[in-house]
Amino acid sequence: MYGYKIVDGKVIVDEQEAAVVINIFNGYLSGMSLRDAAVNAGRSMVHSMVKRIISNFCYVGDDFYPAIVSRQTFARANAELIRRSEKHGGKKRLQMPPVYTEFDISEPEMHFDDPIKQAEYIYSLIGVRK
Repeated sequence: MYGYKIVDGKVIVDEQEAAVVINIFNGYLSGMSLRDAAVNAGRSMVHSMVKRIISNFCYVGDDFYPAIVSRQTFARANAELIRRSEKHGGKKRLQMPPVYTEFDISEPEMHFDDPIKQAEYIYSLIGVRK
């Protein structure tokens, strides 16, 4: 995966390639075409490869990949990708990739004998991680 390398069996950020990825996102958000954003970042890539980079959720980080770009940058770039696609008649081809939400659950402090009340109580402990 562009922007990462494997060292001792673990995925780590390749700083030089990560800088290119960040510059691609920033260039595209500043109004450049996909290809021009890559050229501006110092790499000559076809637009499909740049599009794959911009739409790949691993760049915001997960359990396997460290984050290279923020969720906000990723979401803005993909919204722009969709906006430009719709402008050129590609509305049905391109959809926003899912932005996964992480949740936390508090430790239960009460117990109800009624299973429905217990379930409602447990569900009320779930909150969105920010």
